[in-house]
Amino acid sequence: MPLVGLSPALAPLLGSWLLVHFSWQAIFATLFAITVVLILPIFWLKPTTKARNNSQDGLTFTDLLRSKTYRGNVLIYAACSASFFAWLTGSPFILSEMGYSPAVIGLSYVPQTIAFLIGGYGCRAALQKWQGKQLLPWLLVLFAVSVIATWAAGFISHVSLVEILIPFCVMAIANGAIYPIVVAQALRPFPHATGRAAALQNTLQLGLCFLASLVVSWLISISTPLLTTTSVMLSTVVLVALGYMMQRCEEVGCQNHGNAEVAHSESH
Repeated sequence: MPLVGLSPALAPLLGSWLLVHFSWQAIFATLFAITVVLILPIFWLKPTTKARNNSQDGLTFTDLLRSKTYRGNVLIYAACSASFFAWLTGSPFILSEMGYSPAVIGLSYVPQTIAFLIGGYGCRAALQKWQGKQLLPWLLVLFAVSVIATWAAGFISHVSLVEILIPFCVMAIANGAIYPIVVAQALRPFPHATGRAAALQNTLQLGLCFLASLVVSWLISISTPLLTTTSVMLSTVVLVALGYMMQRCEEVGCQNHGNAEVAHSESH
């Protein structure tokens, strides 16, 4: 999971290098070449036969969405990702307005990528000592505070790149730690249907990321790029809070139900 964070740094660096040495069409030609390279190994894959799992066949996407634990954790995952994608959409406009070249814009993604990796591997170490449900509330608070700080930086007159990147890198650390926790918690109720649950989870995540990017690109001509981008990021904090309350509500409900059953059995 932490290595996924390398793409936001490597892709802009490669893109800026292509822009310096070639035209913008070279970017799409490179994407096509990478796609072909990734498709070719499919022809050498050997078909495998697995025992049919009837419990997975009977589980629909609607059944998955009935679980508040699943919905809540997926919403947290998608909202945190959407905040990141909102920045990826708006940052080229923000930094271009500040006078930075494509090469510098590409390099600006390196610190946040390092921060994401720190969060991911730091979470892995922390999970050796604490449970994910103990860490998650603190990480969500860190995410919310960092996003609010990034949004507040938009009101600073002549704000510098460093002043924007510091709170954003804190958000990247929080995201890197949040992702593995909420993904594991979302899939835990469906051990026999992890493939289907993961597919729906990724679809919802990418859908919300697309929506956040769409809103940023739509509103960026109306207001300043920085304020537009950070305002969309700020809206994801509300979704994160909603997701946490959703999954927490089911967790508390299950505990209360279990305590009631114990009390009932003891009374008899």
